Amino acid sequence: MDRFKQTYFEECEDRIVASEEALSDMLDGDHSEETVNRVFRAIHSIKGGGGAFGFERLVEFTHDFETALDMVREGSITPDRNMCDLFLRANDIVADMIDMEKAEQSISEDFGDSIRSELQSITGVDAETKSNQQISNSESVGDGETATWAITFRPEKDILITGNEPIFILRALRELGDIETTVEMEDLPSLDMINPKHSYLGWRIVLKTDASEDEIREVFDFVEDLCELQIEQQNVPLGDKPERRAPQSPEDVLKNIKRKEDRDAVETAVTGSTSIRVDLGRIDHLVNLVGEMVIAQSMMQERIKWLPQDMGAGLVNDVENLSRHMRDLQESVMSVRAQPIKSVFTRMPRVIREASAACGKDVRLTTFGEETEVDKTVLENLIDPLTHMIRNSVDHGIESPEKREKNGKSLYGTIQLSARHKSGRILIEIKDDGAGINREVVLAKAIKQGLVEKDAQLSDQEIDNLVFKPGFSTAQTVSEVSGRGVGMDVVKRNVADLGGRISITSVPGKGCTMTLSLPLTLAVMDGMIVSVGSQRFVLPTVNIIESFQPEKGAIDKMADGVHVIRARGEFVRLMPLFSLFRINDAIFEPDESLLILLESDEGDRIAVMVDDVLGQQQVVIKSLETNYQHVPGISAATILGNGDVALILDVPGLTNMQASLCTDKKEVKSFEFNPAIQSQDSNQDSIKKEGNLIHE
Repeated sequence: MDRFKQTYFEECEDRIVASEEALSDMLDGDHSEETVNRVFRAIHSIKGGGGAFGFERLVEFTHDFETALDMVREGSITPDRNMCDLFLRANDIVADMIDMEKAEQSISEDFGDSIRSELQSITGVDAETKSNQQISNSESVGDGETATWAITFRPEKDILITGNEPIFILRALRELGDIETTVEMEDLPSLDMINPKHSYLGWRIVLKTDASEDEIREVFDFVEDLCELQIEQQNVPLGDKPERRAPQSPEDVLKNIKRKEDRDAVETAVTGSTSIRVDLGRIDHLVNLVGEMVIAQSMMQERIKWLPQDMGAGLVNDVENLSRHMRDLQESVMSVRAQPIKSVFTRMPRVIREASAACGKDVRLTTFGEETEVDKTVLENLIDPLTHMIRNSVDHGIESPEKREKNGKSLYGTIQLSARHKSGRILIEIKDDGAGINREVVLAKAIKQGLVEKDAQLSDQEIDNLVFKPGFSTAQTVSEVSGRGVGMDVVKRNVADLGGRISITSVPGKGCTMTLSLPLTLAVMDGMIVSVGSQRFVLPTVNIIESFQPEKGAIDKMADGVHVIRARGEFVRLMPLFSLFRINDAIFEPDESLLILLESDEGDRIAVMVDDVLGQQQVVIKSLETNYQHVPGISAATILGNGDVALILDVPGLTNMQASLCTDKKEVKSFEFNPAIQSQDSNQDSIKKEGNLIHE
């Protein structure tokens, strides 16, 4: 049963998302039959499965929810915005109940009672009337007599694949009363053409029972969406047994099949096999194997270079073909892990509703780019950061309706959530039309909390970034939304753990935009291998603009000790890697070295000074913190084809290192192009040590 429960919970996740989307459409005014049916089908399926596993509280709640939705389907009631909001809150209760059942937690008797009461207030009168009508219909046959029902049950071809067995349904009907069945065999093919996974039969059933129509329909709860079903009450006795229909000749059956194949041959061929559920651990293992194969292929390429030309010539083409196939394999495997960000975005309306209710505000959400795909690991770790930022926007960003009206804005605030791909990364923006960041208040609070010096001169951008300081909060009181001094610093740390960056821009009085830049995958990347002395580094190719050799005198020194060079019409900071990482055997003269112009996700440009470019290749990312510890300016590590460990440079992190060093007069000296650089903290040994650890 545990295996079946797991499948049920996985399907419930999809159904909750589907109902949330449809209810959001209803909230926006889409009350079409198809939209309402999407919600009804999802809740109905959750109810049916919950009944099979004995989830009584879930079944009771979804029954009332389903009744209200059924009245909307029938046109008995027309939902307004308040009712749609009630349905969304009911959907949240269903999701919570499913999570509790999954965690094997007991659900209290009063859980969701307030929402359930509101649903019953909508359906109470009509439900009672409907019940009285059913009683009246059942009694119309005569006092003390049972009713006769004509049932047509034609399962879809794939009903067996879903785990449903028609014979069990017939047995359940037999428990309700006396039945007579007629088998429909028009679609039954010849023996040599039968697919054991398909169902070809249909049934016409005459049922004599004192059970109500609802009790009869409950028998078909699991399969109502997987069959053609008609249930009609008859006021006639059973009579003789219906005549059984003889099967068609094989020739007629083949003709029928041929006509169907002409209509939907492709659909018939692939039905039931378009997707499968695979345990995530197996996919992770597959990704790791592909990563090791990439490393092995790189090692093979490296060794072929050292073979005599007459021996290695034939192998070069073979290895190049292997490299192409390895890249295709890697991309295919990574695409298996890629999922639309929609599954995360659909959680945010609920966050906004809860935060809005707690803050007494009316906030609405719009989303863009929901189909943008990203690695599942990145996706799962996005939920908490996005939740924090959305709640922060509602609490601190969006003004109260009174203030918005006073400022000439609409009474309700708007938060825009969007996602898109850019340069091999995913950019997520959370934009609100609130008051923006009050920089005077933020700076005063930061000074009061000791986060910055009293006489510090900070730019607008630096003040905005103070919201990411640990313990920083401008909330006056502690509430369920904010004020505890945690949140945005957690966001920044979680995003950094994913190899991403977060930035914030604000226009006072008009709103605030927070941008997350994240890698599409945490497994592999395209990198440029560079040498600095005896060390090897990897630069992400998505950050590289160009490489060039500077002319003599092209490098200038600023008053604060920062070296700059003019590149593409603007001055950019020059960062000698030998100085940052204390490498003693590197090239120290700028005009003899090579400069690589890099651009960060935020658009900042820097030029790094290296000895040489060794080539471009796909590298497997190995976590540095997991195997060693965090190193400033380094995001991860990789193993090269010759077995050496190379460190992957973190472009935004390098910018921060440069800024830090430039503000420290003791460290500015290290930017002088002086080959006699001595390491005071044995950082060189640390790099070698971390390389050995990662290699092991």
